[in-house]
Amino acid sequence: MRIFASAMGQIDNVGDTVLRRAFLDALRGAGELQVFIGARTDAYVSGLGLHDEDRVYRTSAEWRREISRSTLREASVYAFNAGEMELQRGYALRYLRIAPHLALNRLRGGHAVHAGFGVREKTGWRVPVAATLRLCDVVAWRDAYSRSTMGVGRIAPDWAFATGAADADLLASTTDRPLLAVSVRYNGRRPDDAWLSALRRLTDTLGLDVVAVSQIERDGPLAEELAAKLGGTALLWDGPDHFAQELKLREVYQRSLLVVTDRLHAAVIGLTEGALPLVIADGGLSKATRTLDAVGIKGATIGWTLPDPAALERRANDVISRREPILRHVVEARASLRELTRSIRGLTE
Repeated sequence: MRIFASAMGQIDNVGDTVLRRAFLDALRGAGELQVFIGARTDAYVSGLGLHDEDRVYRTSAEWRREISRSTLREASVYAFNAGEMELQRGYALRYLRIAPHLALNRLRGGHAVHAGFGVREKTGWRVPVAATLRLCDVVAWRDAYSRSTMGVGRIAPDWAFATGAADADLLASTTDRPLLAVSVRYNGRRPDDAWLSALRRLTDTLGLDVVAVSQIERDGPLAEELAAKLGGTALLWDGPDHFAQELKLREVYQRSLLVVTDRLHAAVIGLTEGALPLVIADGGLSKATRTLDAVGIKGATIGWTLPDPAALERRANDVISRREPILRHVVEARASLRELTRSIRGLTE
């Protein structure tokens, strides 16, 4: 049975290719993988880990035509592109357009998979999307808020948890890590002087060197700015290749005790290399906090406004004191993803 899966993501976002690579790996065992990458460059595709036997589609016309042909001729599996879901009109219409194909494919004995998603914000457009999802065999969300919003499916860890160091190596990793990684989004809130002062105090107390990393290429100028203010260094993109940048990031995370970030996949990828998260978020649960909560990693968030100069240090020490159980939650998340993978592959057995 052929498996149709889109792997489109941001062209400068390592997290987008990491989670999609893990999802494609899960799907590949269910059948012949057909992957839509559109006009994405080879530099982006490098992070997807495609195999020689995977068939790649680079134009939407060819992709839609092949899905239509498959619907009319054979049973297949349609896998929705994992990642963040924006419940807006255009997004909902795309789901409604694919619904007839899913229904006909289901009548032919085919299947549909919708796994690894998080809802950004609840809107009325969830109704048509949820209706389409009832045509899917497997529906999984990366956090409880998303599951509650949509009212269908189950909760499963973000696919990026499946990557990184082996379980045994992860649990055996030590606290003898000389770095503190910082990853802050370029278009979000920036740490103020009080926050930066608290962070310098933390690194001094723990004896750590700061590395400001650019998880997304557009984060680069801010990473340089933070490195200068914190007396550290910056890890920037020195080319468009996703896999090369991912390897450099992982090398930093393998030597980092903590990852201080407002980016979901900086926290998750860091965890898969043994670096503990300190998520920066205010108010309601951020998507990073929600996603970590879903795998049992709680109490790792600190606000953009600190109640006192020592608040960051207290939170960091608390997270560090829970290192072993936090990393065990990562191992458990992987076990959950393996079970989800078995469910997906079981559709075609």
